[in-house]
Amino acid sequence: MCTLSALTQTSLVSPSDFTTSGEAVLTGSNCFQLTKERLWSSGGVWHKTPIDLRSSFSMDLRMMFGCDDIGGADGVVFVFTPFQGMVGYQGEGMGFAGLQPSLGIEIDTWENEHLFDPPEDHVAILQDGYVNHYYNLVGPKAIANVEDCKLHDLGIRWDEKEQLLEVSIDGQDVIAYQGDLIADVFRDNPVVYWGVTSATGKYFNRHEICFDRINFRAPLEDLEFTPQQIGLLEKGQVHTLEDVKFKSGRTTISDRSLPDLHRVINFLNDHPHLHLGIEGHTDNVGSEDLNKTLSQRRAKAISDYLLGKGVPQPRLHVEGYGEEHPAADNTTPQGREKNRRIDIYFFNPRT
Repeated sequence: MCTLSALTQTSLVSPSDFTTSGEAVLTGSNCFQLTKERLWSSGGVWHKTPIDLRSSFSMDLRMMFGCDDIGGADGVVFVFTPFQGMVGYQGEGMGFAGLQPSLGIEIDTWENEHLFDPPEDHVAILQDGYVNHYYNLVGPKAIANVEDCKLHDLGIRWDEKEQLLEVSIDGQDVIAYQGDLIADVFRDNPVVYWGVTSATGKYFNRHEICFDRINFRAPLEDLEFTPQQIGLLEKGQVHTLEDVKFKSGRTTISDRSLPDLHRVINFLNDHPHLHLGIEGHTDNVGSEDLNKTLSQRRAKAISDYLLGKGVPQPRLHVEGYGEEHPAADNTTPQGREKNRRIDIYFFNPRT
C-alpha cells in the first residue's frame, strides 16, 4: 500500500464540498454519476477547496467504470489544475483533454490505437491535457478489467518530501511518478484545484464516483489565527505554537509544524509594524548548558524558516531559555514533549 507522512487534517466529505460540471449529478450521500449511459456524454466533479502541493495529502475514493466490458468507453481522469470546474473534450479526451496546465491520473477502458493505448484497461499519469501516451509522464500500464459493474477502490497519495505521487487500485499500487509537480507541471504555482472528469464518445458506459475520505492541508497562505487569538496576539500575549514539536535533542522542523508557522507569517504580513519574539524551551533531559544551547538552536531554526519565507531578519528576535520555564511536568513523556516547545509574542519596537 502507499504510505504517507505528516497529514494535518482528516475529513469525511459531503456533497456540499463539491461543484459539478457537464452532466454530472449527485446520486447518493457522497456519490456522483459522471456520465450518462449514452453517446457523447461528459461530466466532472470538483472540490471547492484547492490543495497546496507543498504539503502531503491522500485521498480515498470508489469508482465504477460501467458494466460493458466489450463495447464500453471511455474512462475517468483524476485531475489537478489551477482552474476549478473545467471539463475538456469528450470521447477519448475523457473530459481531461485540452486542460492546461494540468496533471491527470487516467483510468482508461477503451483502446484508441492512434493514442498508443494498450488493448487492456490501463492507467497513466498525463500532463497538460494530452491523452496521447507519447506525452505521458508515466505509463500506460495495463490493469485488470474494471468494467464489471463494481465499485473499485482508488487511492491517491502525494508525499511532498519525496516529491512522489502514488496511485493504488483495490489496494494494489499500480503506478507512481516522482518529480517536481509545482515547477515542472504547474509553472511554479503550488495551489491547485482537484476533481474527476469522465466522458463517452461513439461508445459509452456509466461512470460513477464516491468520495470516502480526504486527508489534506488547506493552502498555507490562507491559514490564519482565530479572531480570538489575533486579539490576544495584538496585545502582546505569549502564544505557544502547539503543532511545532521537536524530538528529544533535535532541531528539525516537521511538516506538522508548517501550518502554525504560516499563521505566524500571515500575521506578520498583516501587521507590518510588529516584530516577533521567538522563545525556545526544552525538557530537563541533559545538562542545563546543553539544553540552553539546544533551545537557542530550535528558536533559530524557526527564525531561519521564517527568514526563508521572506520575513525580514530585523523583525525576528530569538532567545533560548533551556529548561528554565517548564510548562508541564518533566517526569512524564507527555510532559517533556510539551516542554520542548516554541513560544512567540508580537511587539511594536517603537513602544
